[in-house]
Amino acid sequence: MAKTRIPVWRLIQSDLEAEIRAGLIGPGDQLPSENDLAERFSVNRHTVRMALANLAMLGLVRARRGRGVFVEDRPPEYRITRDSKWSEIERQMNAGPSGRVVGTEERLATTAIAGHLGLAEGTPLVMVETVRGASPSLLIYGYHLFDGARFAGIGEAVARSGSFTQALAEYGVDAFYRASTWIDCRMPRPREAEALSIPLDAPVLVMMYVDSDGEGRPLLYGNAVIPSGSLIVRIDTL
Repeated sequence: MAKTRIPVWRLIQSDLEAEIRAGLIGPGDQLPSENDLAERFSVNRHTVRMALANLAMLGLVRARRGRGVFVEDRPPEYRITRDSKWSEIERQMNAGPSGRVVGTEERLATTAIAGHLGLAEGTPLVMVETVRGASPSLLIYGYHLFDGARFAGIGEAVARSGSFTQALAEYGVDAFYRASTWIDCRMPRPREAEALSIPLDAPVLVMMYVDSDGEGRPLLYGNAVIPSGSLIVRIDTL
């Protein structure tokens, strides 16, 4: 079977992108000139230019007329702690509550989700789909599953306030905490790609999580779908 040939400019893009994301080339640093990069990768300047143009489309670099190409600032960090909430990112970027409900539907709890929520398999759930944005460049598509009996109407509550924190307060939940988080990646679904303004072949980061109330009782099982490169997930162990 013949192997698919990857364009040279994409290989150059991948190499530079890896160095930028790893911090080997830091925010504000100037990339080598087109001539230097062409020499490094043994290609012509046009090939280098295509790689740089795609890095710019990803928001990783910016060309400054007469000066060169510079690395942009790092994306905001999302720290996974007991108190992890999307509102932390909104505060970092001086944005208000931004939850836009794009759909609600009833589901029955599968074995896995029932286990996460401490419910019986087949328990009626309500799933709230949202799009949240702290800025035009940072959008998140979310799925949030709740016990349908305990949180009947939660979708309408989120739509009114734009905030899960405020919506849960209407149900007597004054505080909630992150119990577990799993991180994965995949390709986006069509409706996710459309809402996030990304192509269907652009990988997305997926954070799956369980939030619990102050007594340790599970409240929701969520999935946050995040465009690759728009957010850095930070996990501290000390």
